[in-house]
Amino acid sequence: MAVMLALGLWGLDRGTMWRDESATYQMARRTLPQIRDALGTVDAVHGLYYLLMHPLLALHPSEVTMRLPSVLAAVAATALVAALGCRLARPRVGLWAGLLYAATPVVTHYAQEGRSYALVTAGAAWATYLLVGAAGLAVGAATGGAAGGVPADRSAPGPRATPADRPAPGPGVTPADRPASGPGATPADRPAPGQAPTPGAGAVSRAAGPAGAAGAAGGPARSAAPDRAAGEAGRAASDARVRSAVLVRGGVPRVARAASAPGPERAASGAGWRWAAYGGVVAVTALLHVFAVLMLAAHALTLLVSRAPRRVWWGWGSASAGAVCAVLPLAALARRQSAQIAWIRHPTPGRLWAVVEDFAGPSALVLALNLLLIAVAVVRPRWRSLTAVALPLFCVPPVLLFALAFHRPCFHERYLLFGLAGIPLLAAAGVDRLAGVGMDGLARVVARCWGVAGVERSARVVAGRRAGVGVDRWAGVVSHGLAGVGMDGLARVVARCWGVAGVERSARVVAGRRAGVGVDRWAGVVSDGLVGVVAGWLARVVARCRAAVEADRLAGVVTDRGRAMLAGRRAMLARRRAVVGGRRAVVAAAGVLAVGCGFVWQLPLHQREREPLSRQDDLAALAAAVGRLTRSGEPVLYDPPKERRIAIAYPRPLAGLRDIALGTPGPASGTLYGVDVGPAELLRRLGGARSAWVIAADEPETRRAKTTVLTGRFRLAYSLCLPGIRLEHYVRAGPAG
Repeated sequence: MAVMLALGLWGLDRGTMWRDESATYQMARRTLPQIRDALGTVDAVHGLYYLLMHPLLALHPSEVTMRLPSVLAAVAATALVAALGCRLARPRVGLWAGLLYAATPVVTHYAQEGRSYALVTAGAAWATYLLVGAAGLAVGAATGGAAGGVPADRSAPGPRATPADRPAPGPGVTPADRPASGPGATPADRPAPGQAPTPGAGAVSRAAGPAGAAGAAGGPARSAAPDRAAGEAGRAASDARVRSAVLVRGGVPRVARAASAPGPERAASGAGWRWAAYGGVVAVTALLHVFAVLMLAAHALTLLVSRAPRRVWWGWGSASAGAVCAVLPLAALARRQSAQIAWIRHPTPGRLWAVVEDFAGPSALVLALNLLLIAVAVVRPRWRSLTAVALPLFCVPPVLLFALAFHRPCFHERYLLFGLAGIPLLAAAGVDRLAGVGMDGLARVVARCWGVAGVERSARVVAGRRAGVGVDRWAGVVSHGLAGVGMDGLARVVARCWGVAGVERSARVVAGRRAGVGVDRWAGVVSDGLVGVVAGWLARVVARCRAAVEADRLAGVVTDRGRAMLAGRRAMLARRRAVVGGRRAVVAAAGVLAVGCGFVWQLPLHQREREPLSRQDDLAALAAAVGRLTRSGEPVLYDPPKERRIAIAYPRPLAGLRDIALGTPGPASGTLYGVDVGPAELLRRLGGARSAWVIAADEPETRRAKTTVLTGRFRLAYSLCLPGIRLEHYVRAGPAG
């Protein structure tokens, strides 16, 4: 936005207006009844724009004031293009798209004109942004699922690619969405064999995994330490299960989306106001210029490619029908005023290519690079939602207007300026695609050098393609793996490795020895057999209790070591994430630098757009030249009447001349340039004049009625060709009568 604002304000005061700006300047300064009367005969397609400019020019009439709304509209359009890139792809795509849009010379051309085209472009970009939100086109922008039937973009296939909604399987790692299987493992949704089901057991099992189920089925000899460890492992597994649902590349978490989804009534009401806002913006934009209604065809193709569901089509159809109904009266009135664009000729394929050059170039190098990037974004799309939005916006309106122009010539690039936003979006997506390919290869090399298990998965993590998984997913997977083994089985395995397997055997030996001593001591009281049985049973109970305590202690040790390992893993992944973030910043900065180089390459074009000769005519220079060649009091004729725009825009140099052909001024006649008198009245007014000046259009096909009246009574003394006009001086051939 700041870049577009700076470029828009740079050279805003060119010191002159051209013919279309002069029409804005004079129409917006009329009273509201006069504007209403004029729109019935001319310029109805710009009527809303004139009404918007009326209070602004009434406050301070000047060229800069007249152009400021276009500058602000261009800034708003740039912000909306960047927002579309962020919503349909990622922030750096939005940044690049916004900068590319602002650096396009044709954008700054119309950003510094006192006409409605920049406002139409901003309105079309706003309508497109509202369409994306109302239809849910931004959901699942990369590889995740899409809401509302929008196909999800998928990343480039690679070896052992793992879906984003579950952790990657590996040795000793159990997927987070199902319990561990194996000896002694019990499914989380039913009690262990031999155990009566209890209320809440399923919840405990689902939250804690197999370890939680084992803890629930344990006896009273089990200590509190494994329960705490099992609970923490279960929470980590549950956390991993939730975080494993995070989509890659900035997608939307499925679990979070399901949990936070509004109810049917609230969703319907929310979609309703979005479609209402969309229809209102489309209607206002089309009222600013009627050809902007062509964006509806582009949006329809977007929904068709995106396979939008019926409810989306219903909302879009209702909003579009309302907008079209609001524009139909203006279209009917504009059709009756089509003589205004009679100067436009039937289009040729070269005209269609000229639009591509103006919008994607215009320099050959920038044009070639933009077309290459657009081809990359279309052929190998990384962000399918962005392609589905941007490509129809750029292609459909020009093709439709080109086809319409064969029936009635109306094809001009400024009528299609609102479709330009698709080009920077596609070009930025192409750059991101190429950058993603380079980062993937670099990430694989880094993964091999670091010796990370699972080269493809680690390369994706380093490259940032699974930034949503992050450290928490690794922690959840490891914790869930520990919980899936089962605390009892893990304790037994560790106990055997550390020499605790013979505890029970040694306890039996000790119990036997103690039993022998007891037999000698109580020989006179109880029989040897009874004492031996009781002592052996007690010894076994004591041995099992000691073994359980030892196992619990070992389990606690293993849990502490697991936590330390997880902490180390978190720190390592945090460092890698910092490295990835730095690389992303470098890539984004490289893209900004490339756009800056493109702007410098086209800097002469930008400078030319701010010169007076960048438009068709320079009315200020023409008025000054005519004022120097004429004398005060001499009669002047404007042939045809539209050349009167020179005196309307800059009246001071021509203030001394007498416009003897003017019958009724423009404001009173409801026209732009007034109504002339007939030939007889004109000759009568020229009765006593010895000479007359004619300001004629320098157009061979223009019928010069006033020059015909002068022929025979006046002769041409000399003629001077100025840019866009011909200044002729006639003197009377005989005595004045």
